Amino acid sequence: MYSNYTPLQQEQLLRQTCPDTQSCYLLVYAPGRSVQLSRSLDTQLHRKFRLVSSLSDQLTPSVEGVLLAAEDAGLMSTALSFFADALQRKFDYIICDAVYGCGGVTAVCQSTAHRAGVGYALVSRPLLDRCRAAARDPENVSELLTLAGAFAENPYRIPEALLHFGRDVSPADLFSAKGKRVLILSHLLDMTGAPIVLVSAVPVLRQLGYEVAVLGPEDGGSLELFSEAGAVVVTRAGCVSTPVLLGLAFCADLVLANTVVEARAVRTLNGSAVPVLWWLHDAFAGYPHIAHQIPKVLENNVRVYSVGSHAAAAMKDVRPDFDIRPLIYGLPDYAAEDFPRSDLAAAIGYPKDKPLFATVGSFEQRKGQDIFCQAIRLLPPETRAKASFLFVGKAAEKSMMDAVRDLTADYPESIFYCKRLTRDEIKTLMERCDCLVCASRDDPMPTFVTEGLIFGKPAIVSEHTGTAGLVTEGVDGFVYHDDDPAQLAKALAYAIEHPDVLNAMHPACRKLYETHYSKQAFEQSLTAAVRELEALSVKA
Repeated sequence: MYSNYTPLQQEQLLRQTCPDTQSCYLLVYAPGRSVQLSRSLDTQLHRKFRLVSSLSDQLTPSVEGVLLAAEDAGLMSTALSFFADALQRKFDYIICDAVYGCGGVTAVCQSTAHRAGVGYALVSRPLLDRCRAAARDPENVSELLTLAGAFAENPYRIPEALLHFGRDVSPADLFSAKGKRVLILSHLLDMTGAPIVLVSAVPVLRQLGYEVAVLGPEDGGSLELFSEAGAVVVTRAGCVSTPVLLGLAFCADLVLANTVVEARAVRTLNGSAVPVLWWLHDAFAGYPHIAHQIPKVLENNVRVYSVGSHAAAAMKDVRPDFDIRPLIYGLPDYAAEDFPRSDLAAAIGYPKDKPLFATVGSFEQRKGQDIFCQAIRLLPPETRAKASFLFVGKAAEKSMMDAVRDLTADYPESIFYCKRLTRDEIKTLMERCDCLVCASRDDPMPTFVTEGLIFGKPAIVSEHTGTAGLVTEGVDGFVYHDDDPAQLAKALAYAIEHPDVLNAMHPACRKLYETHYSKQAFEQSLTAAVRELEALSVKA
């Protein structure tokens, strides 16, 4: 039994606990072909159920819910237990994730906000009775699924791949037949900057009337963020080069390609009838590896946008004739959220009575942690002793990590390191730190600096960041030049010795966020870009 599960299902099975659901009586309604389904029902841990091909004479008073199955699929042995448990917790419409293909190489992670294309759902008895009363054909499983999705008052998504379809995924699994469709392409689904800011595009696109699907590789931490925002997420290794991309993209009304890494997909769609919004977040460092895949000429269906002048300049360096327009990302107003605060000072060990200067990002040459380290060493000892410095990030390059380790060894009372923080811990850090430092040699628009602005926190940034082009010196931040540790040290010393100046900058920093990075500003910019692409589509 276990060997029949896909790698994703095997991984999830190891983490699963089986709830006590044996008192919950279910029907599994599969009026069509059900060979795989019937076989997998033999192994269910939840045993109080019956497989039926008709409802009218089977809905006895003891039936609490019905699993509607529009097509044949295999169920994990824990599937009915999970469905029944959610029903017992008073959810009335319950869906789950699924894997597709012979090896289960494609996973579809559903969203309760996006119910188009759902072929399986557990429906509570009251909801089912309401759907049958409204249905033209109360035995039609597809009609019942559609009505249940529309009528549900307390829906729930089980974040487990409980289903396995032998076929590959199709547009009908993600989109309805009549709605507007947008496919978002992301080469990463981790917690780095580009995927994080991409999440903010989902609610905007949904407000514009689009059903949203995201295609990316395996989950690296941000998948749930996309799902919570209302998108269906399709994960598949090598998704940019797979035929699945073409099948989904050419059935969409709009494609949003995120970062230059999607150059191959853009090249495939270049000149097609599908409008493409190509959104660049990339540094100069990424282009030598992918420049050969970038189309030399863009047809009228492709529009290029960037998160700022730095990202635009990186593309212009290899394609100087491209027309690149600004589209600065937007982040939610974390300062208005009631998120759980944690005692980071106690957890990490830095003192609470000194101003805290923090930097966040993977440790690599491009991010310039070594420049920050050198600048700290250049500080006068009495100045350095007045502050604490925190480095957050995983070690992508050994030399950068070594620079930080050496610094923490030399000044253990002032220098602190943390490999990773949760999203809520990042928010806590931004709320409680005094100043952020971005010493990047090449950084289009560092997300953590923007997160600091949400809480009114100033930053000292390199001229080689996209943020530098928006900062007013001494008003809402500081900019240093030439990747010079001495210049950075001078700015650090000034900030340490003048904490009143940092505090006075808070309103201007917050204003910078509201003007350029807020949800409202991003919504206006993205809406204008989409409307222009829609107009092109109409003309075509």
